[in-house]
Order: sequence, then C-alpha cells, then structure tokens
Amino acid sequence: MINFAQNNFPKTVMKQNNSGTNKIRRTAILTALPLLLAQGADAFPTVRTVFSASSNAGETGDTLTTFEGSAPITARFRFEVDNQEDYDSDFEWRFCHEGGTLEEPYMIRYEEEPEVVFTQAGTDSIALYITFTRGEEKVEYRRYYWNQPGGATAMTIKASESVLTFPNAFSPNGDQRNDFFGPKEYRSIMDFKATIFSRMGQKLYEWTDVSSKGWDGTYNGRKVKDGVYYIYVRAKGADGRTFTIKKDVNVLTTYDSTYSSSSEGTPTE
Repeated sequence: MINFAQNNFPKTVMKQNNSGTNKIRRTAILTALPLLLAQGADAFPTVRTVFSASSNAGETGDTLTTFEGSAPITARFRFEVDNQEDYDSDFEWRFCHEGGTLEEPYMIRYEEEPEVVFTQAGTDSIALYITFTRGEEKVEYRRYYWNQPGGATAMTIKASESVLTFPNAFSPNGDQRNDFFGPKEYRSIMDFKATIFSRMGQKLYEWTDVSSKGWDGTYNGRKVKDGVYYIYVRAKGADGRTFTIKKDVNVLTTYDSTYSSSSEGTPTE
C-alpha cells in the first residue's frame, strides 16, 4: 500500500525520455468497457468506488455511492480493482462542490482511503481518477469515463440546510422522559453555544456540543426548583445561517403537554 501526502500536485504529469523531450504514450481511454469486452478485447482492469459515512445527527451508512445528512459529515472513501494482474496504477480522488467540475476540483487527495469531513451545505461530487499502465498500454478512468455515456456516475454527498429548534419545557424527574433540555431538532449546525440563566440573570449551565443531551436541570449538582428559566443560544449552520434564540425554559417535574410546542431559532444571513 502506498500513501501519498496531501499536496496540490499538478493535475497532468508528462514523462520525459532520455533526450529530455516530452513523450506521450499510446492511450486507450476506457469509456465503454462492456463494448470493448464484447468485441473480444483483453480483460481490462475495472474499478468500483464506495464510501462509508456518518453525520453529527447519528445518520450512518456503509458501502455507499450517495449519502445525505446533517453536516458535519465524515466520509471514508475506498476502491476495489478487478483484473489488475500486472498493470501498475496511479490514482487521485477529486472533489467538487455543486456548480464546480471534476476537471477543476476544489481538493485532490492521494491516499488509498482518504477520510474527509464535509462542512458546507449542498452537494459534493467525488470521483476516482485512476490510470493503469502495462508497458506501452494505458487504461484510464478519468475525465471521459466520468462524463460520457457508458461511463460511471460520480459519488455524491449532500449536506442538508441548517435547522435548529428547541422545546419550551422539560421534566427532569428521573423517569427517562424529557429529563434533559436540548435541541428538539438540529441539522448541519457547525458552531453552537447555549447558556441557561435563572430569572435573576445567574448563569446555571452552558454547553457547546449541539449533539449532547444538554441541561439536566441541576446547578452545582443539585436540582433547581420548578419554574421559569431563560436560555440564550448563538449558532451557525453549514449554509452560513446564524441562529439567535432567546426564550423561556419551563422546568416541570410533572410535564404538561401544553408546554410542548417548539420554537425555531431566527436565522439571519
């Protein structure tokens, strides 16, 4: 296994002969492998690309070609080759965001199994550019393979737009139901800070991990009294939205469904 360091290497490499002049070898561009095999061509190397992914909202998947979830999304890419035999290979992973192209990627990775964290809302396309060589013979899965009929479809990862909502109350009475106060719904939240205050303005609790359980209704290890408290939240989504939430929090050891409505943060660009 050969791992290349991440670098902005040239997208095209020309090899030189002994005289120092550029030498371009005969190339077979593989755009329709089934047709070539049906015509009796030798077995060419074939490639399959997949990835596994997980989001901060707990969404997971393995052996995927497409994934949609809440940012940040962590994905690990890998490929499998059939019929490689005595072919040598050279490869790179290309990443482009919606509106971009694989020919002008925003990132190129050279590891066999790169792990990438996607933090921007929208759809990213990912493709493996790989070249197999055997003597003067060359087989490429590159631009024409990914963009032409008979080729393949690039893998995609879509990070959803940001959402952040909170309930109005919770009941920290130890019955395993509504014992913690935290977001009712969140998606693609990148930066987050929430603070609980008493009605007198005393800070009781603060947390910065949107995926954590949140406040358990205690202060200095002791349960607070039933009543009305106050929460202030500042957050930013993967799509650039900022959320500001200022609202009452009702602590009720006997939960009343009349307080169960949610309140959504106000996004500002």
